[in-house]
Amino acid sequence: MTNFRSKHYPRTSNGVIVMQEYAMQYYAGINLIIILGVLLKLYGPYEGNMLYFVVIGEVIALLLGNLLAYGSMKRSYAELFFLKDHFSAISVYDMLFSKDKEPTAFPLIYANAHMDHEEKKMSFTFHDQIITLRRDNWEEFDLIYNYFIAKTI
Repeated sequence: MTNFRSKHYPRTSNGVIVMQEYAMQYYAGINLIIILGVLLKLYGPYEGNMLYFVVIGEVIALLLGNLLAYGSMKRSYAELFFLKDHFSAISVYDMLFSKDKEPTAFPLIYANAHMDHEEKKMSFTFHDQIITLRRDNWEEFDLIYNYFIAKTI
């Protein structure tokens, strides 16, 4: 069995910490919108208590940031396994929160891997989805592509 790890591979097995790392960029973006809203409220013709605006905005930021992080973790692949004529792709979410610790294998003959040299990415089929891997996220990118090609010829 051969496995490859991406730069998205979690540094810890604590799912809450990893989820917050993924949510941080969303928190920052939503808080920027809240700050702009506070400035408009301060210097604009709006009346009312600003505390409610900020509290409601922060609750929305937390909920929306965690929801977007959840989706991002499902789309970020941390590890690829190759075993004989099958392979498995494991997302960060599956690695941290999946109750089924055995990865599901998929035949390499159906992967149909394609390399896009201009955009520096590779796409392949895994079960019912098309997965795209970017070169800058995987150290052994060319070797991974060679595994896909060598096993399907």
